[in-house]
Amino acid sequence: MLLKPRETVLFVTAVLGLAGVGVLAQQLAPRLIGRQADGSVLTPTNQTITPAGVQIEFDGRPNAMALSPDRRTAAILNGNAQAIVLVDLESNKVKQVFDKAGGAASYAGIVYSSDGKKVYASQPSRIVVAGVQADGTLALERFIAAPRSSVAFPGTGLTPTSYPGGLALSSDGKTLYVALSRNNTLGVYSLERDAWSAEIAVGNAPHDVLVRGNLAYVSNQGGQIAKVGDKTIRSSGTPIVTDKVGSSSTGTVSVVDLSSGRITQTVKVGRQPTALLLEGERLFVTNTNADTVSVVDTRTNKVSRTISVKPFAGAMLGSSPNGLASLGDGRIAVSLGRNNAAAIYRVPQNSSEATSFEGLIPAGTYPTAVATDPQAKRLYVLNGRGVGALGAERKGGPDPATNKTARSVYAVVASLSSVPFPSSIELTTYTAQVLKNNAWNTTPSGKRAMSSSATPVPIPAKLGDPSTFKHVFYIIKENRTYDQVLGDQPNGNGKADLTQFGREVVPNLRALVERFGLLDNTYVSGTNSADGHQWSTQAFVDDYVEKSYGGFTRSYPFNGGDALVYPATGFLWDNALKNGKTARVYGEYVSGLRVFGENANGQRTDGREVGPWLDSNFLGGGVTDAGVWSDFYSDALVMGGKKAGPMHVLRLEAHSDIPVLDGLINRDYPPYHQVINDQYRAEVWLKEFNQYVKNGNLPDLNVMALTSDHTNGTAPTYPTPRAMVADNDYALGRVVEAISSSPYWKDSLIVVVEDDSQNGVDHVSGHRTPANVISAYSKPGTYSQYLTQIDLIAGMERVLNLPPMNQMDMAVDPSSLSSLFTETPNLTPFKALEPKIALDELNPKPVANSGSGTLADLKNAWALASSRLDFSGPDRADLALLNRSVWYATKGYDRAYPGDKAVLLPGDVHTYLKSEGRDLAFLDTDDAMLGAPSRKVALSVADKSVRKVVDNLSQMTGQGDPFIGSAHR
Repeated sequence: MLLKPRETVLFVTAVLGLAGVGVLAQQLAPRLIGRQADGSVLTPTNQTITPAGVQIEFDGRPNAMALSPDRRTAAILNGNAQAIVLVDLESNKVKQVFDKAGGAASYAGIVYSSDGKKVYASQPSRIVVAGVQADGTLALERFIAAPRSSVAFPGTGLTPTSYPGGLALSSDGKTLYVALSRNNTLGVYSLERDAWSAEIAVGNAPHDVLVRGNLAYVSNQGGQIAKVGDKTIRSSGTPIVTDKVGSSSTGTVSVVDLSSGRITQTVKVGRQPTALLLEGERLFVTNTNADTVSVVDTRTNKVSRTISVKPFAGAMLGSSPNGLASLGDGRIAVSLGRNNAAAIYRVPQNSSEATSFEGLIPAGTYPTAVATDPQAKRLYVLNGRGVGALGAERKGGPDPATNKTARSVYAVVASLSSVPFPSSIELTTYTAQVLKNNAWNTTPSGKRAMSSSATPVPIPAKLGDPSTFKHVFYIIKENRTYDQVLGDQPNGNGKADLTQFGREVVPNLRALVERFGLLDNTYVSGTNSADGHQWSTQAFVDDYVEKSYGGFTRSYPFNGGDALVYPATGFLWDNALKNGKTARVYGEYVSGLRVFGENANGQRTDGREVGPWLDSNFLGGGVTDAGVWSDFYSDALVMGGKKAGPMHVLRLEAHSDIPVLDGLINRDYPPYHQVINDQYRAEVWLKEFNQYVKNGNLPDLNVMALTSDHTNGTAPTYPTPRAMVADNDYALGRVVEAISSSPYWKDSLIVVVEDDSQNGVDHVSGHRTPANVISAYSKPGTYSQYLTQIDLIAGMERVLNLPPMNQMDMAVDPSSLSSLFTETPNLTPFKALEPKIALDELNPKPVANSGSGTLADLKNAWALASSRLDFSGPDRADLALLNRSVWYATKGYDRAYPGDKAVLLPGDVHTYLKSEGRDLAFLDTDDAMLGAPSRKVALSVADKSVRKVVDNLSQMTGQGDPFIGSAHR
């Protein structure tokens, strides 16, 4: 189907009409996330997937693929599972899960040699070289160690590697060319001499490389090298040229003469160029953060045309084109990551002839690459998040009735779609399906249509109509699932066996959901803090973050600190400012903190930086010149008038690397630091809020981070997990009490959500989260409509009369939130409930095991494990160990963790923990555990003596395997 440019909009508009019947009603019906009865999958991003063709599913989060020269096998570079997976393209089955390479993968880089006898694959600190056997499977030959980092990035704890990515082989197969992302170079490796022979300087954060003859083409995701006077923000130590919202604003392709080892030309393309495709004399480049594809004439090294990716009429930014393949007939396929689709374009050789958009093919969740077999006329789409966190449920767990475990947000099942080249009629049907899957056929207008005569309501029906609310408080918490804190709430869809923090720990949360409404079908859109804070502040996550899940080697961007994380569409507070609103931010997306005061020796510490990347001791052992957790808790009591005496820290000074945000933050309010409790945060906020009440100048948008519910496991010097969750709960109660007791209560909306849900399990989905929508107009009840973080952001935008930021919040109609409210306000203030748990209940320090095999020895083994976990930065602690330590601390050391057949020792969780007598050791990133993006910990525990605990408990219960489910209780 060939469309002229002016026909494209008419085509899309017509398709919208075809797909629109009944979709809105279907979306409003209560649905649980995951596989649906009709075979589709509902995702946590307000999208449905119905991928075309045959689906081959496997565990992991894949980033890249290469087809063997005979087109019989697809080799897949895979993160968060085994690094390489082979798929047989004839049988459409997984041929091999290659475990010899370990479990980490780079953002790009997997190739077959031209003779099909070898596969090369990039990992965060090395390159895998594997031989191809007669049956097509792989055998490990060796690893090529990547060059060390040449770009300083101190204090991060991240592996000092150059971070190899895109790969290309010379025509004679004797040289391997490697995009070295952190070194901003093209690495040259002699396969004959088995040695690095050169590094050629290119642009910032090189991503992909293609070689033709004596020339190499390198896409530079971070764009041009910064010059004096440029506005910059760093990414993994490199200054990146940015715009006013902090997003990288340039993109380049380096043309390299391989004989001289020099750049001959730098071609300016769009923001964050990634994938490359050479077809004849044309080089295609996906500009992932610009929604364009540049076409470069390699004879002149100039852009001959720019293809605008607009999947529907009026589309905002947000498609994330990230992969390219040729269909061999003048058409190209482009994977559109955020659209869960591949787009087909016809691109004439003559640049004076217009490009035509032919249609869309539905794929799995977040496609990361495409490939084609023109002879067999098949398109292959690699789906990075596949069907989502729907890993197979294993036997065992807390529910004997079903004998199934709960869901974890990390159980991602990826997929490869094998699709025959569609006919024009099939492509029309496919396009209609993609529009329906993304709710583009019901997308509300992003334009304001002011109606002065409309009656104010809590959530206006259309943008521009007045809202009852004038002020929004947006509170972002840390890492809990619904079942962990509300699983035993009688009026919700919970699983009581999974409740770790019950009413006695979170009395305020229980009181809030009982008065203002219980949301029991709400989901976080991301996986962990690295993307959770992006979804919760941007309603979007870019390709750079999505493809970091093989190791997070450049950075772990939970709260800023990396220009390549910030999309051009900006943050919620940018949206407010651009549209004439005022904003204030407390701790959210704040990337650094300075301390002013005296240390224990009376020495001044003025200006000492204790930000998350610059002082590992601060977060790690909880000891620094700034003090320990108990010091900050004492300060909070002094600030609240509950204790007399001086504060140990004179003041804190927060800061952000994003200029606009840095001007909005309360500098006294600390960002994520587990040494600092939420009572301290509440006191800082209360002081300023009372001034706003006094002066009558409360900002329109108020964003706040309350982070203690993350917990630090059972690490000594920190409170117990239940005490930290209780601290968070009481702080939230105090904030709601203050707002509801003020004159602003009558026109304020409070929205509360977790940034992610990675530190627990849930019987519905690892993405399901507790959330609150609180106001004088909120009505009690149980609300089971499907909601995500994006719905909540769209609702706040509608209240404040803000247009959507990108395609994701544009596709949401927030008027569905209207059912949460009543017309008659209840102005009675909420009264915060005092905690029933001592907030300063500290974890015990580990001691030597008695060797008698008592329960105390088992508890002590886990205390020792927690004491050795890496808390020097967010989410560095081994997740499998951390979550079990919190489970045992809250449920008891005789209660198996969901999915485990028995109570485990730390050494049972990972075999590398079993060696006795080993001190703390940080192992290679390539073997990093799921959820521990940069380092993992080897621990020393007295396995033999503590093993007696499990044996003794088994004998006491008289059951051979007493820890399956809860039967032993």
